[in-house]
Formats: sequence, structure tokens, C-alpha cells
Amino acid sequence: MTPAVCPYCRGAVEDAEREATVCAGCGTPHHADCYAENGGCTVFGCSAAPEEEPGISVSGADLATPALAGGMQAQAPVARSAPPPPLNGAATAAPAAVPLSSAGSVLFRPAPVVPSVAAAAPANIDLTPDPNAKHQSTFILLGVFLGMFGGHSFYAGYKNKAFVQLGISVLTLGFASPMIWVWAIIDVFTIQEDVAGVKFRS
Repeated sequence: MTPAVCPYCRGAVEDAEREATVCAGCGTPHHADCYAENGGCTVFGCSAAPEEEPGISVSGADLATPALAGGMQAQAPVARSAPPPPLNGAATAAPAAVPLSSAGSVLFRPAPVVPSVAAAAPANIDLTPDPNAKHQSTFILLGVFLGMFGGHSFYAGYKNKAFVQLGISVLTLGFASPMIWVWAIIDVFTIQEDVAGVKFRS
């Protein structure tokens, strides 16, 4: 015959060290301490079973309010007092609002506000060319045809460079002339004024 099993602890009821109790509602044997710990019969639906614990009802307002740890409701944020005034007593100017026209960058950072500067009165600009200005076309022709001898540099007043270009061509017996000519072509495209800073006239 199969020994009776306590439905609470799943141990044999015929244990000599533990006292047995038979449920008055359904007749199921239990250990006495298991029956007392459960508060009654452990068989579902038995009339001697303990009463069910009341369920917890939660309303929609409780769900909308986040609860803190420990079951307490979240408190409203504490309002902070205004910062103290500056020590020198001077009133702090409120930052100027950024106008809508100065939109931020692609990363939504506000663009720096540039203070508007009053437009200065238009100055009378003299557009007449300097009578001492050298002709740019002459400078170009000298650079193309006599650039290996520094002719364009002599014309623009760059005498030190002109003597260097002439000296390299003479001392190398003309073998370095192609290099000096390339140098002269670069000068033709990059130099726009003479040694005195007067811009060439076309």
C-alpha cells in the first residue's frame, strides 16, 4: 500500500517523529505542523482551506502616477529659490533672445548672434590708375621671352631675384635655363604688383 503523502511538504505522513492531522473537511492526512503553518487544509476547494487573501485593486490614477521605491508616491519637485544678486549690486542683463532668422546648425545648436554694425558712410574711392604703375602685359612678355635672364624681375624692381636668375643661367652656361624659365612663368602668374607694392595696370 502506498504511504500517505502530506500535500503541503510532500513528505510521508507516517513519519514517527512528526504528528499527523486529518482534515475535517476532506479527510486528507497532513503533518500537524504543516497544517498549522498553512492555516488549514492545503487541498484546493476544501471547506477547511484558509480564506483567500484579498486582491489588490489598482485604479487608473495610481497607474498614471509613478511610484518610488518602497511603494511611496512620487512627490512634486521642490521649487528652488532665485539665485542671490551679484555682489557688486549691478543688475544682470537678461540674455537677448535669438531671432528666428539666425537658425542653428544642422545639429540644432543656436548660431552665434553677431551684433549689427552700423553701415559706414561710403568713402570716395579713387579708381584712377597710378601713373607709376607698370604694365602687366610687358611684365608677362618679359617673363616668357627673357625670364631665364630675370628680365621680368628687373622690370618689376625685384633686383635681388633678378640677379639670382641671371647668375644661375650664366654660371651654368645655360644648362639651368629651363629651370629658371619655369620659375619665371610661375612669377608671371603669381606676381600682380611691383616691388613698391603698386599694382600692375592692364
